[in-house]
Amino acid sequence: MTEKELMQICRYYKGEQNNPYDGKDQNKAMLWFYERCWVHDTSKAQMQGNGNVYAEYEREYATYGLEQFNASDGVPMSLKALLFNRYGRDSYSMADAVDGFKEFYNKYYK
Repeated sequence: MTEKELMQICRYYKGEQNNPYDGKDQNKAMLWFYERCWVHDTSKAQMQGNGNVYAEYEREYATYGLEQFNASDGVPMSLKALLFNRYGRDSYSMADAVDGFKEFYNKYYK
């Protein structure tokens, strides 16, 4: 997929140079940033034939039983896995982050 096609999947990042949520909404600013990272990393990896750069995050995501979480919402598991990994870094453990992540994700992606 091209960067433009990947951006169509994103809820917050639309190709802007500067984060439009900075100073307005901390959570949306963070989501914009990680979507931007996901678009650029995924596009670059595809162009270079490097496969899925978020495979490790996807394994972690599956390990905590999230593989089927909102599986039909149109958001690739690689993006959800990146968001879960970043969300969980502030938790006591990744297992403790699961319920909070689901609430957070549903609030900002549904």
